[in-house]
Amino acid sequence: MVTTDVQGSTPAPRLTGRFQLIHGGRTDAGRDTRQDATATERPTLFSPSRKTGRPEHPVCAIVGGIGLAAKLDLLARLVARVDVLALGGGIANSFLAATGTDMGASLCDHDLIDQARRILDKAKACGCELMLPVDAVVASDVRAGAEDRVIACAAIGPEDMVLDIGPATVARLTACIETARTVVWTGPLGVYRIAPFDGGTNALAWFIARRTRDAGLRSVAAGEDTIAALAAAGVEERFSELTTADALPAWLDGDVPHALPA
Repeated sequence: MVTTDVQGSTPAPRLTGRFQLIHGGRTDAGRDTRQDATATERPTLFSPSRKTGRPEHPVCAIVGGIGLAAKLDLLARLVARVDVLALGGGIANSFLAATGTDMGASLCDHDLIDQARRILDKAKACGCELMLPVDAVVASDVRAGAEDRVIACAAIGPEDMVLDIGPATVARLTACIETARTVVWTGPLGVYRIAPFDGGTNALAWFIARRTRDAGLRSVAAGEDTIAALAAAGVEERFSELTTADALPAWLDGDVPHALPA
């Protein structure tokens, strides 16, 4: 099942702060309010050769970043192994285009639309929910302080560049993570190095960090850009495990693939 629809064309309300979905963690001034933080709290780093055990289900995988070609094999593996696959960044743009959404001036791998459709079909066959953004932060320029708007994905105009996921999409992701036992994340969900396009990645990073601390969520972050984004949000040490993107497929192969229908 692919979930993409929003009701009506009214844009979702804006996030009023970078971490409004997070209770606990940093204050607006950036001070850590946790009482149990210690210098010995470190995530586990693992390699492809290390046996980490099968992930506990439900498993939610989050894939962002800009290049679809490099992640086609990973996405094909994920839909056969996870319960929910949520997409963001340029990866999501290509899949939205594959469903018929006009992406305007956004980064999009139009030459890989057929491959994206095949993965959509495989997800449906495997019973994996493939979650696409329902709203986005758009601008006509990628720079700090650029004038930005939150709009439904169905309302993207010809001059709009999608530069971050919107608040309605963040809310749907956090609802999914609340029911998950394992979260695997690779690839930022927007242009996280430039405000105001870091909001979605930051909000999700803090929510996962809180669930890891308070609910025993197993959180795995994979890839240099992902870990850099978590470091920018100040939560890289609050994830359960950090790894390279190259190690992720081997980790996933420890789980049993979903059976395809005959």
